[in-house]
Amino acid sequence: MRARIHLDPRTKLVLIAAMAVAVALAPNPSCEMVLMTAAFVFSAALGRIGVGAAMLVAYAAAITVGDVLPYLDSVAARTTLGSFLMLVRKVLPCSLMAWATVTTTGVNELMSALARLRAPRGLTIPLAVTMRYAPAVREDWAFIRDAMRMRGISPGPVSLLASPGRTIDCVYVPLLMSASRVSDELSMAAIARGIENPVARTCYLRIAMRPVDWFMLALGLCAVAGAVVCRVCGAMA
Repeated sequence: MRARIHLDPRTKLVLIAAMAVAVALAPNPSCEMVLMTAAFVFSAALGRIGVGAAMLVAYAAAITVGDVLPYLDSVAARTTLGSFLMLVRKVLPCSLMAWATVTTTGVNELMSALARLRAPRGLTIPLAVTMRYAPAVREDWAFIRDAMRMRGISPGPVSLLASPGRTIDCVYVPLLMSASRVSDELSMAAIARGIENPVARTCYLRIAMRPVDWFMLALGLCAVAGAVVCRVCGAMA
């Protein structure tokens, strides 16, 4: 699904940072739910409705499970499960926005935007390779998984526990070899395309801040300000 709105990569990165700050400052689940809804709207605006809806359901499930914590008899279970659910509530909004950003931003577009921010090449080059590396490995993993299932070998935990040696030899060893091959190919392709060229990069896509970018940045600042206000009000109550 294509993005419904086109945002500058710099805007997306700033919004992810703003969401991380707002979620960290959110004092209660109600404020966190508002931020999660904002993350879902962001992903839907970029055309990632399916993943956003799935994470929104997972977030609602985490809140629902958290409601039964007071009924647990074990203090250790309440503490452990409560900490885990809090981590899930804090991570999901940022993860959703990061997923929507990665899947809707081209590598060339991201590198051009970071170059305009004068980001060091030690940051932009590994980031660009990582964005190309993960999809390639995921594609090879799908091929290996389908091939092994045709031979009656499942890559799941049940098969790993039932016959660990066979599963490792037939599934995970080919995956590691494929991952190593992909890393070598990406490195050679990046060098061949002049990724280390010190000349300023160009991009055939327009990299510029539009009115919608400034509007989204304003919303991000409002989210941070709202989290701060909620935290201050909660401390004074």
